[in-house]
Amino acid sequence: MTSSYDLFRKLDRRPLGRQAFSVGFMLKAPYFATVRPWVLDMRPHRGEVKIRKRRGVQNHIGTVHAIAVANGMEAAMGLLAEATTPRGMRWIPKGIRLDYLAKVTTDVRCVAETDPADWDQGPPFEVQVRCTGIIDDGSEVVRGTIPIWVTAKSSSKGASPTASSAQEKVPATA
Repeated sequence: MTSSYDLFRKLDRRPLGRQAFSVGFMLKAPYFATVRPWVLDMRPHRGEVKIRKRRGVQNHIGTVHAIAVANGMEAAMGLLAEATTPRGMRWIPKGIRLDYLAKVTTDVRCVAETDPADWDQGPPFEVQVRCTGIIDDGSEVVRGTIPIWVTAKSSSKGASPTASSAQEKVPATA
């Protein structure tokens, strides 16, 4: 678990805490501000955000754009990964595979989930994060996976966070 998860748990108990965390989340990863994810849940094995249907995320037919939903899925996955990755380890997404099942006609909840057994292996390893998008009537409109690569953090002081040994490099996807 990371300091971001610790911060979420602290703020979640306070008035306007989720709003403050959601803004901080967008400041930490500015690209997510394009879809303005509202953080609904962050805990080990689960992340959930809500993307409001608004003009800035709509496509030419007035529904939420597929890539906006993909950004919401990645935001939810990031929350899950931050809350689940053990201390001393790091994660990075390897890709995204999504099936768009229906038009996204309302706000959409983007949910990312894993099982404890998915993380029960030594580094380096890959975790398949399951993602789903659900609209206001409860219909699933998007489904997929985001594979993440989990490795041990470098133990050398002064090394950049992106520095990695040959063993820790993300393997090519087949």
